[in-house]
Amino acid sequence: MEHSRLILKDNPKSVDFQMRILKRSGLGEETCLPPLIHYIPPMMEAARGEVETIIFSAIDSLMAKTGIRAKDIDILIVNYSLFSPKPSLSAMVVNNNKLRSNIKSFNLSSMGCSAGLISINLARDLLSDQFNIK
Repeated sequence: MEHSRLILKDNPKSVDFQMRILKRSGLGEETCLPPLIHYIPPMMEAARGEVETIIFSAIDSLMAKTGIRAKDIDILIVNYSLFSPKPSLSAMVVNNNKLRSNIKSFNLSSMGCSAGLISINLARDLLSDQFNIK
């Protein structure tokens, strides 16, 4: 919250709102947050490196374990709560994994925890449309 107070010093209502959310979230002094959060301003290159490590290794592992090939993937939804780089995370995944150029790609970033539910609903709707499921 110290960072929010410094960054948002001209907007005390936003700081108050963040304090109320933080108190209700269960986060405390012992909560571990990504390194980029500890710097003012946040270190974007460190954040990009962390995201690449996590997302790319998860996708590589999934593809290796399941035998799914890049050309078999029709839909990509990337959800990341705190970070919204340019190019988008979904574009980074498409390029890194050499996914098809006509893939349906969606990037949900900086939407907080609600993006998780939005991502699930989006996946459900896209899959329903793709397979004509009502």
